Amino acid sequence: MVYIPGFLVSKVYERGSLRNTEDGFEFCFTNRMTPVRISGMRDISLEVDGLHYSINKLRLSLGGRLRNLSGGRLDEVVSFARNSKLIIQVAGNQLPDGKHFIKINFITNEYGGATLKVSDTIGEIELPSLWGRIKNRITGTGKEIQKEPLSIKGELGGVPLDPDFSRLEAVLRREEPDRVPLFEAEIAIPIQEWFLGREISSAADELEFYIRAGYDFVPVLPPFFSPRLMRTASDTDGSLNEAARERAWLTESEGIIKSVKDIEEFPWPSPEEVDFTSFFEMAELLPPKMKILGMLSPAAIFGNCSQAMGLENFSYALYDDPVVVEALFELVGSTYVQITRRLAQIPRVGAVFMSDDLAFTEGTLVSPQVYRKYVFPWYKKIGEILDRADLPFIFHSDGKLWDVLDDLIDCGVKAIHPIEPQAMDIVEVKKRYGGKLCIFGNIDLEYTLTRGTVEDVERQVKKRIKELAHGGGYGLAASNSIPDYVKPENYRAMVEAGKRYGKYPIRI
Repeated sequence: MVYIPGFLVSKVYERGSLRNTEDGFEFCFTNRMTPVRISGMRDISLEVDGLHYSINKLRLSLGGRLRNLSGGRLDEVVSFARNSKLIIQVAGNQLPDGKHFIKINFITNEYGGATLKVSDTIGEIELPSLWGRIKNRITGTGKEIQKEPLSIKGELGGVPLDPDFSRLEAVLRREEPDRVPLFEAEIAIPIQEWFLGREISSAADELEFYIRAGYDFVPVLPPFFSPRLMRTASDTDGSLNEAARERAWLTESEGIIKSVKDIEEFPWPSPEEVDFTSFFEMAELLPPKMKILGMLSPAAIFGNCSQAMGLENFSYALYDDPVVVEALFELVGSTYVQITRRLAQIPRVGAVFMSDDLAFTEGTLVSPQVYRKYVFPWYKKIGEILDRADLPFIFHSDGKLWDVLDDLIDCGVKAIHPIEPQAMDIVEVKKRYGGKLCIFGNIDLEYTLTRGTVEDVERQVKKRIKELAHGGGYGLAASNSIPDYVKPENYRAMVEAGKRYGKYPIRI
């Protein structure tokens, strides 16, 4: 599933759009982020204040045209242009005045499942106090007052909360900071909400999680997605829970892009259209020493190209139709270069993280020669931009990367993530590359975090810190990400153990 931070979801909802109509009520979403095209939606469901509404009560209007929802599906290709509005009309009883909680689920072929949770109000909104009205006049007659940096007190694993990006900068230089930093680029929203004990619906909520969980940064994504086909589990008997219904996987045998004509006709967002407002919103909220991790993801250059075609078709096209492969890499690669140029100018960005899976447990997905021809030249351009901006280049790929680690270093990569235990021995990686690369990761997602005990997690964290932290250049992280099927208590055990045992000098 494409990872979209919770506060980005709240940005597409049109606040104040919830209103009663003659035969029910309606609300609206506005695409402020990036043009998107989908080839259909299914398993659409709506709850308002916990009450489920039958699909035959819903009408979708996009671009002023009603869309037919036959059997809970939208069986047509639709494009969500920038600033286009999707209006959800619900037939039934009108809603009473007051605050209401809306939850809408759906699954798309291209992006898997999604859940949008927002709140809105019908009726009179409480007027500001006299002092509030005076402040509004002072600051510009009702304009929003400048946000204050978020300040969170507390501790984690016996260590006070003190987010400080210099800690991460030190390990990226392969030096020893005051303690081993925590590093995760993707943490599922349900895990974040469990940790906080409430829903995440704003940038401040997301930032508070990253502070309370002990991180020195918060990841922010400039949303750029290429088209891809995804599949989800069938739920014909109604036995799957919400998370299982939404979980999606990529198809390797088919894709949306098959020809140069498909590339030309797809509504790709231009680099200038990609929305960066979330970076500025988050920058206003950051504590003084915390920074943003800019995300070039999901799937970046190789992944966006191979997934748009389907890996199997892409592999055939390398030999049978290289023209379409070259055209696709030119479009996606040049877009990411332009996005990186914009990203390098954003205030409070401390490093850039690219996620682009090149390998599986046995080796690279395609020949390293393919990467050297089509992919690494774009990485190198990105690395040069980041180097000029003094922004460290952090790279993520699953799998066995021995054949391309030197290439990645040549492209300007300063750190590698996440070193899957089933694919590479992280101790050997540090032994061979610790003088050139910072290393993040390796807390096992296959068993320890998902099926192990809290004690298993603590033992593995201690072992990794003991093996890897001496001399610096190591950050604690899972061996991929923190998906929603990680045991929440195991996630907490990992970050707490990292704080408890990661203080320099290491004495384990």
